[in-house]
Amino acid sequence: MKKMGKKTMDLNNLTVFNMAKQNMDYLSLKEKVIAGNIANASTPNYLAKDVTKPSFIDNLRETKPLMELKQTNPKHMNGLKSVNQKNQLKNMAVIYTPKPGDSLTIDGNGVILEDQMNEASKASSEYKRMITIYNSYKKMLSTANTKING
Repeated sequence: MKKMGKKTMDLNNLTVFNMAKQNMDYLSLKEKVIAGNIANASTPNYLAKDVTKPSFIDNLRETKPLMELKQTNPKHMNGLKSVNQKNQLKNMAVIYTPKPGDSLTIDGNGVILEDQMNEASKASSEYKRMITIYNSYKKMLSTANTKING
């Protein structure tokens, strides 16, 4: 929380911070699942798990009430509409076991270490990118706040 005068501002109420936080939560879960896969690379009959990526835009629609936009010209795009209950499951990260595409080892293990290391590297890079975005916007808000209150 950042103090602004007498009021306190929760950064998670701002869309960009909320999206970055949700993406970092998803990436943390993905890294935990990958670590579990790597740890079980020699466990008989273990199949690698993965995590579905949630729809961050739909999550924001659920947490914040949206004002529907009015279409003033038929050539314009329709406004955003709120999400119904049926779509809520697709907006959550879900751990699942994909059907193994490559052949399993003799003991039935389906973990390919090279693939897991590649996925870990991608998740780590994406997490660092989210932290950079989060910190950049935080710095921008801090600068704006200093100029307003300073």
